[in-house]
Amino acid sequence: MDIFKPHIKGWVGEAKTKLSQKVFLDSKVYTTFTNLIIKDEYGSTQIDHITVSRYGIFVIETKEWTGWIYGKERDAKWTQNIFGNRKQIQNPLKQNYRHTMSLSKYLNINHEKIKPIVMVWGDCKFKTKMPANVIRGGIKGDTDYINSFSKVIFTDEEVIDICNKIKSGKSEMNLLSGWRHVQSLKQQHNSKNVCPKCGGRLVERNGKQGLFIGCDKFPKCRYTETLD
Repeated sequence: MDIFKPHIKGWVGEAKTKLSQKVFLDSKVYTTFTNLIIKDEYGSTQIDHITVSRYGIFVIETKEWTGWIYGKERDAKWTQNIFGNRKQIQNPLKQNYRHTMSLSKYLNINHEKIKPIVMVWGDCKFKTKMPANVIRGGIKGDTDYINSFSKVIFTDEEVIDICNKIKSGKSEMNLLSGWRHVQSLKQQHNSKNVCPKCGGRLVERNGKQGLFIGCDKFPKCRYTETLD
């Protein structure tokens, strides 16, 4: 049952994000979808929120955390400190990278037009400087960041087409596909051969500093691990 614990916490954050977007985003301009599961060559990936507009597609990964959070944009793992108890947690930026890549392929849209956001709720505090798209939960959530984009990159017709494709994908999702996604996640987390950033295959490489583990999708994915 441990595999379900982070999902239960995540649902709380997802509900808060959904509420803030409903209140503070103009429904005539922005269309938000929740919980889309996309199948890819490595299994499946679940996206918490997708907000579609003329100004881009925003992919939001939500977290419900407590304690002190340490991490940098390119770190493979972040650190969570709860009353002196430290543990490694997945870097949500790298986690969301796979989401945006999968959505880009699914919609057949340039990846640069998809904007990743990490929305963090809960009684936590960032102890290292975070990028602008990593946002602490507040009354308005991530809506101020989304509203800051004003350059039109999609026509109204393209927005309608994108929304229809996402609706079609959601209509195919049911409880069974959600269960299969959880099983896919469990297999990925237990595997030492799967890249946690993009889901690619981890292979042994030889560099200037010696042997290391890297993703076979290099240079598109630059995930690495040191060899023990």
